[in-house]
Parts: sequence; structure tokens; C-alpha cells
Amino acid sequence: MKFSSLKSAFLLTSLGVISLNFSICLPAQASISCEPGNINRYANGFLASCVLGQNTTLQVSAASGISTFPCKFQNYIYFDEKGQFQKCQLSEDIQIKTGNSIEKCPAEFWVNVAIGNDGSLSITCRRY
Repeated sequence: MKFSSLKSAFLLTSLGVISLNFSICLPAQASISCEPGNINRYANGFLASCVLGQNTTLQVSAASGISTFPCKFQNYIYFDEKGQFQKCQLSEDIQIKTGNSIEKCPAEFWVNVAIGNDGSLSITCRRY
């Protein structure tokens, strides 16, 4: 009887760990507040661009780590056909680290983001 209880406890513990791992690995869903009448979508239904209804902070995960981009409200934000963030106008200054150098990208500038097939992150900062 005791042996059967141990088997049951092990099975339930294993199932709990498996379901925990399953729930942690699911992709995150994001919500973007867009101004009505300014929403553009791709044919596949993914958001292409919109005018932000509020300041929005996006986090992009790449092989190099997580990068944070504070996007300014009442300006367009752009995504690619797969729903990956592409660019926005910054609401505050950020620092872009490339190798050993750090570049400041000031508020009001546009940040362009691309993730390579190898997971590398490319960030450019432009005035327009």
C-alpha cells in the first residue's frame, strides 16, 4: 500500500512539473493601446502599425538579452509581418550598447530594431 502511494505521489509531482514547464514556455501576449482609426494590419491579421494612445514600453528579447524601448504616445509604432516590433519614436532617452561602446539615443528620436536569424539584435537610432 505504501509503495502504491509513493508511485502516485511521484506521478503527480512529475505531472505538476511538466504542466508548470508548459505554462512557463507559452509565448507572452501583449496589448498595445492604439488611437481609433489609425490601426493598420497585415493580411494575416497581425498589427502593422498604429498611432499609440499612450506611452508604451516594449521589451525585445534576443540572444544578447532583453532590450527595453519606451515608445511615445500619439506617434506611430511599427511591426513586421510576424508581429515583431520594428520601430517607434522614443518617449525618453535610451542607451544602445554595441560591443564595448555605448551610444545615447535621445527622446524624440526614432529607434529601429531588427532581430537576425541567429538571434542577434540590431538597433539603430535616427532623428526622423
